[in-house]
Formats: sequence, C-alpha cells, structure tokens
Amino acid sequence: MVPIIKYVTVCILLIFVLYTDTKKYTIYNSVIILFSCIGLVLNYIESGYIGLINWFIGLILPIIILFILFMLRTIGAGDIKLIAVISSLLGINFIVQASIYILISATIMSIIKMIINRNLFIRIKHFFNFIHNIIINKEVGIYDELNKGDKNKIIRLSYAISIGTIYQIIADLKIL
Repeated sequence: MVPIIKYVTVCILLIFVLYTDTKKYTIYNSVIILFSCIGLVLNYIESGYIGLINWFIGLILPIIILFILFMLRTIGAGDIKLIAVISSLLGINFIVQASIYILISATIMSIIKMIINRNLFIRIKHFFNFIHNIIINKEVGIYDELNKGDKNKIIRLSYAISIGTIYQIIADLKIL
C-alpha cells in the first residue's frame, strides 16, 4: 500500500510545483520541505531504519551530482531540489530511470522553444562554443549568458521533470 501512496504523493507534489512554477517561476522551499518530510515518514513506515537511509541517500545524491550543472547555470536550484525530493520518495533507481524521460522531454521542449524564438542556430553555435572552451581552452564558464534575465527564454525544467516522472510511474505500475 505504501508504494501507491508514494506515487500519489509525488503526483500531488508535481501539481503544486507546476502551479507555482507556471505562476511565479519558482519552486517554493516550503513545498519541498513538506514533501521531503512526508517522504521521510513514508520511507520509515515502509522499511524502518533502512527506509531512513534510503530516504537520505535519495535526497542527498541528486543534489551532489546536479550541483555541477547548477554552478554552470544549466539547471536551477529548485529543479535540483524537486529531483532530490522525488528521489527521496521513490528511490535512486526510480530517478535514474526517469532521467532518460526527463532529458528527452527537456530536449524536445528546448528545440520547440528555440524554433518558436527563431534562435535555434544561435543556441547551437553557443553550445558548441561552450564545449570548445572546455575542451580546447580548458575553461569552464557559465553556460547561459545569452538570455540573462529574460524569462521568456527559460525552459521550465519542472515541466520536463514532471513528464519524465509521470512516464516512469506509468512504466513502474505497468499501466500502459
């Protein structure tokens, strides 16, 4: 019964996050903390002390791994916290599997947005210049300085995270 409750809890979390990210371009820490606490309780009910360890690893590991992308300004802190809370609720294996769907969703969203904004080739050139600086010049700069402060150019990763997570939940439950 607890796994189903975890899936429902994650779906409720995603509804809150999608609402606030759509309205205010933010993922509130209060929501993250609340659902993290719910995850702690559910993991303890499900597996006792082992559940607490799994919760902690699920919470901390994505933050450590994704921190590099945050430093490059390719992902927001709220997106990292969202992934960490989902991972703490459903486990590291779940988020690793969902990551493929999250990346596919984010890529499709990015390409569509670049086509709409008519800056696909500029963005591709910018990306390869960024990679070139890393490989040839051995300099790691900040990735996205092109649209600093322009909210219309931002890809809301919470959408891609939600799509990938829901798809993985459907796969886990063998609904389709």
